[in-house]
Amino acid sequence: MLDADAFVVMADAAPVMIWTAGSDAQCTFLNKLWLEFTGRPLAKQLGDGWIESVHIEDRGPCLERYLAAFHAREPFELECRVRRADGVFRWILGRGAPRYDIGGRFAGYIGSCLDVTELKESERQMRQLAASLESAREHERTNVARELHDDLGQTLTALKLEVSRTVKELMQQGIQRDSIDRLQSLVGGIELAHETVRRIATSLRPPALDHLGLVAAIELEAAALARRTGIRCRVIGNRRVPTLHPAQTTAVFRIVQEALTNVLRHASASAIGVRIDGSSRSISVEIRDNGRGIVDEPVGNRTAAIGLLGMRERAEMIGATLSIRSRKGKGTVVSLSLARSPIKKKRRR
Repeated sequence: MLDADAFVVMADAAPVMIWTAGSDAQCTFLNKLWLEFTGRPLAKQLGDGWIESVHIEDRGPCLERYLAAFHAREPFELECRVRRADGVFRWILGRGAPRYDIGGRFAGYIGSCLDVTELKESERQMRQLAASLESAREHERTNVARELHDDLGQTLTALKLEVSRTVKELMQQGIQRDSIDRLQSLVGGIELAHETVRRIATSLRPPALDHLGLVAAIELEAAALARRTGIRCRVIGNRRVPTLHPAQTTAVFRIVQEALTNVLRHASASAIGVRIDGSSRSISVEIRDNGRGIVDEPVGNRTAAIGLLGMRERAEMIGATLSIRSRKGKGTVVSLSLARSPIKKKRRR
């Protein structure tokens, strides 16, 4: 083991901030890089003095996480904002691990801190870009759905009416039955094409989402799945669910849609339950199935893993919390919760 002087020399030469704490959880050492970063003398940061450099909003969670790990004798990792010597707060990633003396007795903790502000900013910009791309995709889906429904759908409707009128005229004129049957078969084909267009348009952007709201759109999605597959799908929706920001509404619906699709493709379930609760400030959604559960999520099925990743990314874009709980043979529960974002009202000119 290094003696105390050798440890100090090594720690001061390290390219990261290093700290130690004793068995009483009090700070006993901070290396040169930490002192230069904070611009405060060592004497004022030993014990619990270091917490004064942490942003006031992060102090409580930071101490709670640290002390919980300390009492459990477990390694930990946390992020918090720390005031730099110039007064600017920077995001710091801190890690710590328990240390023991040569006799095996707990001696406290040793850890490191790294400035990750640029990384956090890059992640923020990437989330912003991903959100912009998703918004553009959703806008394009809406436009394509509208064109399919309004233009192609109306054209097919007009064509069906015209062919049907022609059939009636031919029947009145006593035209051969074979010709009339062929035209009537054509009417059936037009109806099938019209239904296909309607289904594609609905899958691109459900009209209910814009005209009836989130709960109704989810109810219709679940009902359609039940009709197609025979899987029991029950939705319990709280009508007090607040009106969300359009981006939130779309993301929540797509997450539920993806969760239902994953159940259909991978869970071998016979029943699905969807619960939607809300207040004036928040909303929570839970999708529960009685399927086989998620087995080896990252490895077992690539499409399932991609679906789960997509749900997590959508949740992150709108600041929502997504959790997935699963037990082999006991089904899966997908839970989503988010705070309502204010909807900006358009200014009247």
